Amino acid sequence: MKNIGIFIPTIKPGGAEKQATLLAILLDKHYHVDLYLNLGMLEPSPENLLLLNNSGVVLHPLKGTSIQNIFTLSKLLKQNKTDVLFNYMTNCDVIGCIAGKIAGVPFIYGGIRNAYISYYKLIAERIVHNFLATGSIFNCYSGANEIGGRGFNKSKNIVIPNCFPDIKEPIIRNDQQVKHIVTIARYVPQKDYYTAIKSIEILSKKRKDFVFDAIGYGVEEENIKRWIDECGVSDFVKLHIRPNNVQEIVGTSDIYLSTSLFEGTSNSIMEAMNWSLPVVATKVGDNDILVRNGESGFLHPIGDVEGMAVSLNTLIGDISLRNKMGANGNQILRNQYSIELFEKRYIDLIEER
Repeated sequence: MKNIGIFIPTIKPGGAEKQATLLAILLDKHYHVDLYLNLGMLEPSPENLLLLNNSGVVLHPLKGTSIQNIFTLSKLLKQNKTDVLFNYMTNCDVIGCIAGKIAGVPFIYGGIRNAYISYYKLIAERIVHNFLATGSIFNCYSGANEIGGRGFNKSKNIVIPNCFPDIKEPIIRNDQQVKHIVTIARYVPQKDYYTAIKSIEILSKKRKDFVFDAIGYGVEEENIKRWIDECGVSDFVKLHIRPNNVQEIVGTSDIYLSTSLFEGTSNSIMEAMNWSLPVVATKVGDNDILVRNGESGFLHPIGDVEGMAVSLNTLIGDISLRNKMGANGNQILRNQYSIELFEKRYIDLIEER
């Protein structure tokens, strides 16, 4: 049996952490799996912990500095006779590739989880990709094209998109008097909540039969509250700070809105597709692969507040269009992002080595 290692900063709530957890428990059905946590048990997600505790995956929380963790990890990899090591995100890519080389791990992969990274991370990723790693796994085609085209050895670029587990059957909704537009996005600059609020302001001048539910948390919270007041949309926007009923809110919504400045494969848009919601989103990252413009939603340039307001208005006014687009999105999710396809892609990668 092959021994697989997965190295990630934490298992706290987050897209990359959830994908690493899913990868660990899927591979655990076929191999021995060790999951290494660079920052130890920092704010672990109860959901991720439950999944891991119900599997045979062995957790290894590390506790030292980056330099200390290189040597700690290398000892563990050697001790566990690791055959393949998957790293997630830049710090772990660097530490994991160095530790893996020291330990003599035959196959070492970096993991790039977005279509945009900073200049210094780009340099670090390029060095480990070209000189230390067997290859880099991008979770989106846009990342492989944008980042993987900037000095990377392209023959070592691999794309395995995120997966979505337990995909629901398509949902046909009844029209409700007040339509709910929803977003799930951290309150951070990347998500461009200003554009979302401005779109809601324009929409509110066209109609009054809607509410915008913004689910998240983060450093932009006070700015978002200020924008809501400045745009005069406090009657139309409700902030949900770390709610414990996210699925209930999304499941009873009508339209999903995403105004991100950059993305990889958006987990929140996949969540919307799972609930058969039509999507209005910016054309960034792999959004144009997730969302087929005019078929399962509408795509817009970054900051296109007028265009997004028009699309939202169109969807609010047409229950048949909402249901049709929602069902189309659910089918795209089922065909391209199932957990079975995700599992097969990783097993094929492992077994071809």
